[in-house]
Amino acid sequence: MREIKLVNVVLTGLLISGLLIGCTEEGETKGEQVKTEETTIKHVAAVNPSKIWSDVSTPEGFNNYEIEPTLEAWIAYHAQDINKTTDVDEYYLRADRLTKEMLYFRVQGEDLQKDFENLNVLQILMGHLDYVISVEKQQGLDTAESYEELTKCFTYFTELLHDLNVIINNDGKGETYGLTHQLDGSKVDELEKLLYTEARKE
Repeated sequence: MREIKLVNVVLTGLLISGLLIGCTEEGETKGEQVKTEETTIKHVAAVNPSKIWSDVSTPEGFNNYEIEPTLEAWIAYHAQDINKTTDVDEYYLRADRLTKEMLYFRVQGEDLQKDFENLNVLQILMGHLDYVISVEKQQGLDTAESYEELTKCFTYFTELLHDLNVIINNDGKGETYGLTHQLDGSKVDELEKLLYTEARKE
């Protein structure tokens, strides 16, 4: 009889121990889950406010090129069309046409606005060089150096336009020339050194 009671006590003890161990393991598992969730939350990268942009275009009245009057269609059209000329005397005219249309197509966002401003400054610099070339021609001076500078600016203009098209139409995914603040381009400093050094000379 005493042996039966002893067996019952041992079995009861084992049962209680098992339940306690189960509860402890469950508690530890829940703790691990909470830790995992907390870790996941901590690893979510903060979005850089300077990269957030929006389309604030007002295309009413724009009906050029038989394209849809949207920022996406407009930038895609020019990114493709601007490379169709090899006539250096058309470089400034094409750049000027595009920047005048920025009246209709605009963006809001710190870094992307800087990129569009650089596009605009390139056009202004090209306008200055176009004027210099016309004066040099009138005076019978050598225009080779000015044409070289104009070609260099136009190349930057087309490459920057390409990068902007990748940003606006492909969410920044694709090959670029590295000329935008928006994508932390490796050649932004190179571009701005040219732009703002030349601007100070004028």
